Amino acid sequence: MSHAPAPTIPAQPAAGASAAPVLANPARPLLMGIVNVTPDSFSGDGRLADAAVQSADRLVAEGADWLDIGAESTRPNATPLTPDAEWQRLRPVLQAISVLAWRKRVRISIDTRHAATAAQALALGVEVINDVGGLADPQMLALLASARCDVVVMHALSVPVDPALTLPPGCDVLATLLNWKQTMQMRAERAGLDPARLIHDPGIGFGKTAPQSLMLLHGAAALVASSGRWLVGHSRKSFLKLFTDADADSSARDDLTLALSAQLAAAGVQVLRVHAVQRHAMLLDSICRPKKPDL
Repeated sequence: MSHAPAPTIPAQPAAGASAAPVLANPARPLLMGIVNVTPDSFSGDGRLADAAVQSADRLVAEGADWLDIGAESTRPNATPLTPDAEWQRLRPVLQAISVLAWRKRVRISIDTRHAATAAQALALGVEVINDVGGLADPQMLALLASARCDVVVMHALSVPVDPALTLPPGCDVLATLLNWKQTMQMRAERAGLDPARLIHDPGIGFGKTAPQSLMLLHGAAALVASSGRWLVGHSRKSFLKLFTDADADSSARDDLTLALSAQLAAAGVQVLRVHAVQRHAMLLDSICRPKKPDL
């Protein structure tokens, strides 16, 4: 049976090209469903082995275009994993989903900061490495330069998150992120990694206060207009405590996430990393042009 190719993100206009700050009828962003193969996910949705495979299957049925699979929690005070322990969690999940009917039409991303884990995942055919370390590890950078996968790079001051370590109060967070993006592109180019393969993640909640994270979301159109590809992972994050006392796994946080996702879609963000995939698919189908970007 033939399968449609996995969706991919188109390259963006070069810097200086005209871009509306907010799109009146935006293209539908791709939905990246979150599969946490952990016992200690901040949002309470951690899954191990068989349960993680079932979670992946459900997210695809709900409308996920990509899946982001991670085995090491990055929440505050999380226990770091060795690459070996991380791979022991990931390997059975990747092997199980490799034979599922939808595999060839859904891109798989591995959320890791370990080069050894990324190398083994690439050997099993994953299409995206979500480097939460932000190209800081020379071994990871060399590996990614030698591969053909897309690379998500995330802005962070610490991984796992240290709530005490944030950008300075009063700093221009948008200018900081734009400078960081330029640094990532230069670092990639020097290592032989084509910057066009990068997908930039502003790292909501990673090294930012809650107001700073919210400021980045409201400024998403400026990030998109700067060129490059952008992914935003705002789903159920702690900055939403600005608006609700609800727990991370509550529907109240999903409601707020959806409201912000509508704004991010209007700003032209290409990928939304979310937990509540089905509700996002319904939302985006109602407010966006039907055609998703060809990634």
